Amino acid sequence: MKEKAVIENTGKHLEIDFTDRDFEELIWEYDLANGVVSFNQGWQKRLGYLTEEIKPTIDNWKNLIHPDDRERTIKSLTDFFEGRSKKYEAIYRMKASDGSDVWVLSLGRALRTDKSGKILKVGGIQRLISDIETVELDLRERKKELEFFFAFSKLIDDCGDSIEEICAGLTELLPKAFFDTEHTGVEIVYRDGVYSSKNLLKDSRLIRKPLKRGAEKIGSISVYYSGYRDVRFLSEEDKVISSVAERLGKIAIRIENSKALKKSEELFRVTLASVGDAVLAMDAFGIVTFVNDTACKMLGLEMQKILGQQVNSVMHIFNELTGEPAEIPIDLVLSSGKKVGLANHTCLKSRNGKIYFIADAASPIVMKNGEIAGVVMNFRDVTSEKERERRMLESEEKFRHLIENMIGGMIILYSDNGGKTFKIRDIKSGISGLHFDRESLEGKDIVEVLPAISSTPLLAAIESVWESGKPISLDPIYYDDGVLKGWLENYIYRLPFGDVATLNYDVTERKELEEFQRISHSKLVELSNSVASGNFDIQSFMEKAVETVGRILKVDRAGIYMLNENNEFDIRLLYEASTGKISSNAGRAMDQKLAEKYLNHITGRRVLSIENVLGENIDDPFILSLIDVHVYGILDIPLNIKGEVVGSLYCDMRRPRNWSYEEISFAASVGDILTMAFEENRLVKSEIRYRNMFEASSAMMVLIDPDSGRIVDSNPVACNFYGYGREEMKQHYISHIGLGDLEMMRDLKNGRSRRFTTRHLLTGGEVRDLEIFVGPVEIDEKILLNCIVNDITDRVNAENKVRETMVELERSLKDTVLLISKIVEARDPYTAGHQSNVSRLAGEIAEKMRLDKKRVQWVKTAGMLHDIGKVSIPAEILSKPGKLNELEWSLIKNHPLLGREILSEVHLGGPISEIVLQHHEKINGSGYPNGLKGDEILLEARIIAVADVIEAMSSHRPYRASRGLEEAIREIEMNSGKLYDPAVVKTCIKILESGFDLSGK
Repeated sequence: MKEKAVIENTGKHLEIDFTDRDFEELIWEYDLANGVVSFNQGWQKRLGYLTEEIKPTIDNWKNLIHPDDRERTIKSLTDFFEGRSKKYEAIYRMKASDGSDVWVLSLGRALRTDKSGKILKVGGIQRLISDIETVELDLRERKKELEFFFAFSKLIDDCGDSIEEICAGLTELLPKAFFDTEHTGVEIVYRDGVYSSKNLLKDSRLIRKPLKRGAEKIGSISVYYSGYRDVRFLSEEDKVISSVAERLGKIAIRIENSKALKKSEELFRVTLASVGDAVLAMDAFGIVTFVNDTACKMLGLEMQKILGQQVNSVMHIFNELTGEPAEIPIDLVLSSGKKVGLANHTCLKSRNGKIYFIADAASPIVMKNGEIAGVVMNFRDVTSEKERERRMLESEEKFRHLIENMIGGMIILYSDNGGKTFKIRDIKSGISGLHFDRESLEGKDIVEVLPAISSTPLLAAIESVWESGKPISLDPIYYDDGVLKGWLENYIYRLPFGDVATLNYDVTERKELEEFQRISHSKLVELSNSVASGNFDIQSFMEKAVETVGRILKVDRAGIYMLNENNEFDIRLLYEASTGKISSNAGRAMDQKLAEKYLNHITGRRVLSIENVLGENIDDPFILSLIDVHVYGILDIPLNIKGEVVGSLYCDMRRPRNWSYEEISFAASVGDILTMAFEENRLVKSEIRYRNMFEASSAMMVLIDPDSGRIVDSNPVACNFYGYGREEMKQHYISHIGLGDLEMMRDLKNGRSRRFTTRHLLTGGEVRDLEIFVGPVEIDEKILLNCIVNDITDRVNAENKVRETMVELERSLKDTVLLISKIVEARDPYTAGHQSNVSRLAGEIAEKMRLDKKRVQWVKTAGMLHDIGKVSIPAEILSKPGKLNELEWSLIKNHPLLGREILSEVHLGGPISEIVLQHHEKINGSGYPNGLKGDEILLEARIIAVADVIEAMSSHRPYRASRGLEEAIREIEMNSGKLYDPAVVKTCIKILESGFDLSGK
């Protein structure tokens, strides 16, 4: 076969004759017009094909190209045809007849073009590539990979620790490692970031490799190919992407670890630099390697003058008491490997001449291999603490003075074994007549001193307060250890320095009085009902009355004297406390002569009470007769019928007896009921007999119609008391003379009785307190109400005196709380007087806002106690001169909650604990601890919030100087309606502008 090629664009003709030529090289022509491909026979043989097996078409030629190389090769030829490439050169694999792949190098040029320069025919050669050439080709690809990895390494160096910049740069660099760079795109996903090549076209042909941190997937690399459809990724390219993904993952891990380490190192450095304590580190030779700002300030040297120096040359410490130099225990720490503290009373002398009292410790710096690399010392200035200790001693002395002069008692306890037992630090008796030897009891177990305490709730309360710090108020408990007896009311607190204080008040008299009143009232009602019962028996009733008096009054003897027809007194009944038995008709008590003397004593009286017979006129036959039978205290109630003494209810004591008003009133009331019983016995149930009893009773009695409330009748005693005649009394209703209301009277009509107290204005203008016993009585088949009226004015006055005493007790409790508040302020000298100033200003605001007196007092009290929660905050934080860290600030913000807990168990007459809890809340909800808004915050708390800001900004603090009153006013004006209540702000500013003195001087 012979073919010719003519190159027309050069003006010359070139013919190539392929006939029977057997070249190692394939000589080929490709006619673009008809698609015919011609090549020599030698090449056919070399590939192992027969002539007829290879058809002269472009498609047949394409089919011989390896599928992985086909698209790339055809693209190179097409680019040459269409002028996008000046020459055609390609390396690819062709399929031999035995199925093997043969690498070939194909070169070509234009053989014929038209006038416009368009290629019409192409010719060229293909030749087999030898092993050396294959290696060269591989080396060329490896070089390409190495160039990429070199560029990758440079990118890493240039970007430093910015993984984001590395990822962004790699998306532009990685496509250059692939054959068809133009159609290759990269997308990298790292954590939350996505980085892509410019003009990235995503295709289903992609290779994606994960980025991993151990088992955790942190991202991925995706390489997309968007070129000719038949082209696929090579296995070598897959390996390159895997290598890049692995390396990028390691780089990401290194950068993340590096950042974390730097952050940790910076945090450590900042922590040591910002802690309140001074920190100084040195190596094993005592050379200073680190020092923070606090240490520099205390040493009086700049940092560069300390670093690299021997610690002994920059730090001079000495004993406070002796003035002798003190040793820095570097060698001891290095040899022992243990933390060592300096001796007490150690002082540091700064280079500027200032002396600091310090507390410190030296600890070893231990490496991972156990080697001790140096020593770190931390020390702090405790000069202010020393001063506080001095003030605390002064406060304790004042506290002790208060204890000595307080009404109740107090026990201060401490525990040296974790709260298992409690020992006495100080003690004062609150029980009259009982005194403790305080010095001898100091350090003794409370259970040893007060053995019965274990059987009361007090010991458990002490343990609870010691553990939780929350105060407890106990209901009165009865204590009896054989020596000390009585009812005690206890308030238990934990003092700022950890001891537990119990305030105790002897309320024995009050409890006994309450119990006596309860029992006596019950017995009087019971006796009254017995008189009115249908099966009334005078003998049984008298026995019951005598026994009731004897047992309730706890007398040695009780009984009834009855005047006989010979004007002698017989013992009608006798109750002996020693036997608990009653005997009747016990014989003659007084002959006529002695009876006459006795009558002289009791006639005209309601009660005859003698506390100590020996203090009376012993020449009096009656008094002498008492001494003869060893009776030294008496309480006798004359029994009068129609104004005549018919006998007496008597009580005898074999020792002097101080009769209380309640005891006398009770005995007198029993006497009145006895009188009624005698009348009932004489007159049976007829109206006449009742009338006689009604008339003859020495007690005030009034009959009432329960349906209308009108007074039906009243006895002479009642008429005399109220100042009306008998007929005048009948014109009145119960509301006129203070005998209750009509609804209550109608309720009593159904057979129930009742006792109540009231006040009444007599006709002469005198106000009297009355005790009224009301019960139903049937007269002429009509139910009326019988009112027995007792004048209890004297008793009420006595009870008022008891209440005044209780008010005094409460005032003492408040004084104690105030003292504890002052002790809290003593812990922080910069805020001394702050609470009292806030209380004064807040109280003035409340008054100007026209709050009632009760709420004004709440504001003042809460102002005095609003910062009491700071008792649980370390003093170092309260007086810290620098900025508080997050933990310290969180402790400070917790003080309103602590204040509420301390005050919630203390009864101060209002919502004091809630006001204290809310005093740092803000109108817009930005306050703490609960983020309350607007009217959710108590008005009292909003007032204290404004007063607190004014006083705090106007006062000096350790971490800043006073900002002055003008700036404080600007603060509340600027934030009025946002942080502070506008009405409160307006009132406060008016008060301050009027000349109000915050200092209270």
